[in-house]
Amino acid sequence: MTTFVWTVDDAGMGGSTMVEAVRRFCRFLETRELRVTWFVVPKPKSEPLLDEWKGVLQEARDAGHDLQLHGLTHEDCFEFGPPAWPATTIRPQYLDEFAQHRDELMQRYTVEHLQARIEEGIAIFERELGVHPTVFRAPCGAISKPMFEALRRAGIAYHTCQYISGSGYEHLPHNSGLIRQQWTEAIPHRPYRWYAGIIEVPILNEYTWRGVGARSGEFIALAQQDVERIVQASPVAVILMHTHGIADDYNHAFRLVDAVVEHVARLSGHGFATFGELVRAGRLDSAATVAGPDTLAL
Repeated sequence: MTTFVWTVDDAGMGGSTMVEAVRRFCRFLETRELRVTWFVVPKPKSEPLLDEWKGVLQEARDAGHDLQLHGLTHEDCFEFGPPAWPATTIRPQYLDEFAQHRDELMQRYTVEHLQARIEEGIAIFERELGVHPTVFRAPCGAISKPMFEALRRAGIAYHTCQYISGSGYEHLPHNSGLIRQQWTEAIPHRPYRWYAGIIEVPILNEYTWRGVGARSGEFIALAQQDVERIVQASPVAVILMHTHGIADDYNHAFRLVDAVVEHVARLSGHGFATFGELVRAGRLDSAATVAGPDTLAL
């Protein structure tokens, strides 16, 4: 059996349009008896969470949705490590920006500095949202070895930002335009124990980035192909979305969810859960039967 986890990044960032995206998507999922894991930026752009964000996130929490930690400020894409694929596929300029500010940015990547940021985020979650997060996702997938030790020290045992496939970004104008299944073999396709003993839960793919609605049929077909393949490889499968992608085209986002749910039902025996539910049930620990490769340079 494979359990699928819907995850959405960047909750807490942006104004009323993004707040409404959270509310509308939660209500839609609830009509399907589904719940989502929102990865929340607790101090967006170094500012306090707006009251309307706190309100909608508390509503989501009370309706059974899951709130987990997405960095601290997300002011740039280098918060917890240097730029990484597929963020560099989305915006190649990240590499030049990091090179220009390398000496300054490298000072961030100490265990003590990163631990302080993680613990500040946890404290905001507990104070403002009444939630103790158990899973972390670094913004933009930018990570470093010290980050994992910082997570361990802060009491967070689970992380998720490594991609099995980034083909969901190939529609962007500067990329190939080919929407086809293309999985990396550089990481295991199932949860694995990585640096500092943290369990990494890889991301299957993303199908709701800005502009994908113009090619909705192709993205839905890709999602169905990925679903068929992942049930042969892993007991846990993570699907990534973004609040801005949902708000960009609600029709596509809702069609995608329905298509994936129907396809999972046809495959029989599989289901859906939030990250929080999997943590509480010990499912991530039991799924992590392999070790991850030593791929990080920093």
